[in-house]
Amino acid sequence: MWKGCELEQAPWQCATVTVPMDYTKPGGEQLSIALNRLPAGVASERIGSLVLNPGGPGGSGITIAYNEAASMPTAIRDRFDIVGFDPRGVGRSTAVKCPDGSDSSADSFQACIKATGDLLKNLGTPNVARDLDVVRRAVGDDKLTYLGYSYGTALGGVYADMFPDRVRALVLDGAVDPKAGAVNSTHDYGDDFYAHQDFERTINVFLQLCDATGKCAAGPDSRTLLDRVESSVRDLPTTFFKGGKALSRTDVDDVVVAAMYSATYWSVLAVALSDADNGDASTLAGLSSYLQFGYPADMESEPNFDFANAAIRCADFAGRGSASSACDGFPATAEPLPEITAANSASPVLVVGTKDDPATPGRYAVQMAEALGNAVSIQWEGAGHTAFLASSCITDIVTAYIVDLKVPSNGQSCPFVVGTKTITERADKIFGRSDPNSLVASVESALEAQGDAPAIALCVAKQLVGRQDDRLVVHELIGVETPDLVGLRTMLTRSCEIGG
Repeated sequence: MWKGCELEQAPWQCATVTVPMDYTKPGGEQLSIALNRLPAGVASERIGSLVLNPGGPGGSGITIAYNEAASMPTAIRDRFDIVGFDPRGVGRSTAVKCPDGSDSSADSFQACIKATGDLLKNLGTPNVARDLDVVRRAVGDDKLTYLGYSYGTALGGVYADMFPDRVRALVLDGAVDPKAGAVNSTHDYGDDFYAHQDFERTINVFLQLCDATGKCAAGPDSRTLLDRVESSVRDLPTTFFKGGKALSRTDVDDVVVAAMYSATYWSVLAVALSDADNGDASTLAGLSSYLQFGYPADMESEPNFDFANAAIRCADFAGRGSASSACDGFPATAEPLPEITAANSASPVLVVGTKDDPATPGRYAVQMAEALGNAVSIQWEGAGHTAFLASSCITDIVTAYIVDLKVPSNGQSCPFVVGTKTITERADKIFGRSDPNSLVASVESALEAQGDAPAIALCVAKQLVGRQDDRLVVHELIGVETPDLVGLRTMLTRSCEIGG
């Protein structure tokens, strides 16, 4: 079943499995589900497979497996195959379609709806949970070990309800509202589908911490600075970011909201806002592109994501079109999202929440664990969307659970930043250089992406980071070509080429 992959070299392997489009008609039309895996590092100690889902809905599990495998704790990498799969409707699996030239991010998806056809009514989470069980069998595991983020917690919760005897270890990180599916019977729809979001709360945490340290470029009155930037940004140039164009107040708001998904972006956001307050919006334009497409920009990494996201949501929430135009024209769903209820799972489920998560606030982790019954919830006292790999404390707990099935105490919590006692200490860590080696590696990757040879890229990165000028480092990381950066990079490159 497994063979080589187009996008990654060995030891990565890829495969496809076939599933019914409609499980009530197993002999009917079939769909293809694409998989990838990184085999366990120590074959003699292999436990099984860890299957990933990045959420969205509509996110590519194949992409997140490629992106996160190297960051996984050694204890997991050594003993588990890291497995990603693209859910039905997504990416390399049988996917939603939009005609060539159509805009899948448009408000109206009518051309895409017509092109995709009957697949749309069969995209709901219960069918994806059935596909997930097929994946479990295909990788040879008697029971499922799973890590799902955000919407992936809905998928994991539904799986636990549908296949409780096949649960080995489920980690649900960034839990959605377990009662979200109840709207399919009550038709009491809110503004959000899977959870009521609270970005303003997380933004307030960012501003508070920024003002608590001299290391935040947008302080010491970041709220006032942000207001000034929102008011003036339309008139500011974006000259130093390739393809940059005039930004609007809405663009600034979108960048700020997107940066709330991870506190690792906060120091970059602070520099971008400070640059704009000083008369140039190039860094804001660069950050906007970076948060959407990475650097260098990869605009084709998840084609038709917006349509896949809408299609899965509309399949999960029957009747949503009567309350909003978001689902106008979509066919009636075959099976909507159910309310998650008590699951007599073979093993306890681990639910993870982040206190100031803007997309799925931490309170939902407690509610999800209570709804599942045989589950515990833990909390990171931090900010951003999801906690595994973001918090070393949470990562250690999750690793012990996945590898050794060590279930933590219900309600256990981890600090925002380990080893800090005051808000100033916490802010200093978040906006300071807590991991210079990681920063060098990031700059090195950016330089290699621009065409530098690996040895030159590493040499330049070390010297650039060593100059302690965070503004220039930020510009390098997101592709903002200011004269100061271009001149310095040219000088450092020459020095590295002659062995300096």
